Amino acid sequence: MIERVYLKDYMTFEEVELEFTEMDLSKGLIVFTGPSGAGKSVLMKGILSIFGFFDVNAKLSEAVVDNRIDLEKWGLEEDDFLVFRQIKKNKNRYFINNQAVSKKTVKEIASNFIDYLSLREVKEFESENLIEVLDKMIKEEDYEDYYVKFNFYKQKYKKYTKLKKQLKEIEKKEKNAIERIEFLKYELNKIESINPKKNEFEKLIKIKKDLSKVEKIKEKIFEVEKVFEFESSVYELLEMIEEESEFFSNAMNELRIVIDKAYEKTSFLESVDIEEVLNRLSDLQELIRRFGSIENALIYYDEKKKELESLENLTFEKEEIQKEIKNLEKELDELALILHTKRKTSAKKFEKKLNYYLNKLYMPKAKVKILLNNEFNEYGKDIAKIIVNDIDINTISTGEFNRLRVALLASRLEWDDKEKTLFLDEVDANLSGEESESVADVLKLLSQKYQIFAISHQPQLASKADKHFFVLKKNNKSIVKELDFNKRVEEIARIIGGKEKSKKAMEYAKELLKGNYG
Repeated sequence: MIERVYLKDYMTFEEVELEFTEMDLSKGLIVFTGPSGAGKSVLMKGILSIFGFFDVNAKLSEAVVDNRIDLEKWGLEEDDFLVFRQIKKNKNRYFINNQAVSKKTVKEIASNFIDYLSLREVKEFESENLIEVLDKMIKEEDYEDYYVKFNFYKQKYKKYTKLKKQLKEIEKKEKNAIERIEFLKYELNKIESINPKKNEFEKLIKIKKDLSKVEKIKEKIFEVEKVFEFESSVYELLEMIEEESEFFSNAMNELRIVIDKAYEKTSFLESVDIEEVLNRLSDLQELIRRFGSIENALIYYDEKKKELESLENLTFEKEEIQKEIKNLEKELDELALILHTKRKTSAKKFEKKLNYYLNKLYMPKAKVKILLNNEFNEYGKDIAKIIVNDIDINTISTGEFNRLRVALLASRLEWDDKEKTLFLDEVDANLSGEESESVADVLKLLSQKYQIFAISHQPQLASKADKHFFVLKKNNKSIVKELDFNKRVEEIARIIGGKEKSKKAMEYAKELLKGNYG
């Protein structure tokens, strides 16, 4: 997986260059040993910082990874290898395949193939992770049926969560609905009491103007009607001079029509109640002042009427959604029970596998429990737990906890379809020689599938390494170097007997290494 690591000016390390090209990159056990305080954990954090798990403190850091990751969803171009690079100047800058990215993106991509198991990391024991393992086991034996049912459940659950969200929003609206309904009714009644019509204000303004000149119109009508007293004289003149009189006849008829209209208008205006017009204009002006125009007031009215109808329909909507939720819950319950039954069977099988490794690791038996919860989740109604000796895993000792983690990783091995690089920080800490040997054996088994980086203070794990690196500190500067067989013998003897490497310690170190070197 990780092919090369390079760090420049990192903490107490001037330069670190580690290569793993001669190994099968999809597997292998890489162990770091050295005296306490030499910088082993610092080095591991430095490597992990390249992948966004910690802040970058190196001037330059780089890792080459042989892993097929679809980079398109992050908007990145793919290459034959993944090259992670960080440069620290005034600020940290992150690159993948020479394309600038954020630290968050670096970690998102790296998390596809890296697992960092710190001293009390419990994520692999979380319910959803345990259920995923059980589901992989079931799908392997009963793929089609289980896959169909599980996907059907997920579709129903997605709809269920959406409806629950809608119901919550309706219930929230309901709390404020009474006051809101009263407010909307008040607003609507105010507009309804005025009952404005489109263009009404403009028409009333014109009537108001016309009312001010009604007497003048009547006076002019009286003056104009005098024209008709000379009508017969005009006809006589036209006859005398032998001119056609039709044009004059048409004109006089048109004038009579105009005068009739003028009479009608004055008659109408005289029937108008001026006080009523002024009051109406006053009401309309109030709406105009508030909304800008009568048209805006009418738009506002329509909007608020729809809102009122919607609020008044909340009870109906709520009841309909509640019915749909109830029907979905029945379907989800049936599907969740099917999933639960299959997972219980799978859990027994997984428990047997887990206890096989726990026995190897000198640990008491564990139970894998699948409990039915009251609430639905995206996996059904199941909660998965691992209990050791009827004790919650959060209360067991660090040594037991670490061995349980190793057993869990080994138990998942045949169903884990992802290539992974595991980082283990002193997973064999606080263990006896026999217990350390068992952890080393199981990690060696795991390294047949995973690439494992481990820090150890125990000779058993160091002797199983495919690559053994020694970390030391001289003059406040840390150095890391790969050990050959003879140097490994010396280092393992140091771990066994301290600085004074006895003949027995050297012989035991050689004995431990024989199995690994054949």
